[in-house]
Amino acid sequence: MMAALEAVRTALAALPGVTTCKIGMEDNISPADYPLIRIVPGRITPGRPYSNREVEISLYFGAPIANSAGLEAVYSALFALEADIIAAVRVMGGRYLETITDEDRLPMYKLMVVRAQITAENPPA
Repeated sequence: MMAALEAVRTALAALPGVTTCKIGMEDNISPADYPLIRIVPGRITPGRPYSNREVEISLYFGAPIANSAGLEAVYSALFALEADIIAAVRVMGGRYLETITDEDRLPMYKLMVVRAQITAENPPA
């Protein structure tokens, strides 16, 4: 499982403009971390072929609102990043599920989340 998540992290960390990309949503996120991507696994189900599992992941991404050229500019940058994230997921053989645009869990930052599905190997028997 971690190998699959680490592969996603490596691919997304290479996207233009991303400052930090990590697995998990930690509490101590700082302004220096933005623009950011956080990879949070959500649901794991049997996959095809049977030696695999399907993993639904939430890819949180965001940018600061303060010191920006306004919310419209923040949205523009985030939608560009969303397109890059979706393209990277597809290149890795993953499947895009949806985007949630109003994930405002942190004040002073605009967060969105792409939900996607990737394939991971089953643990050894």
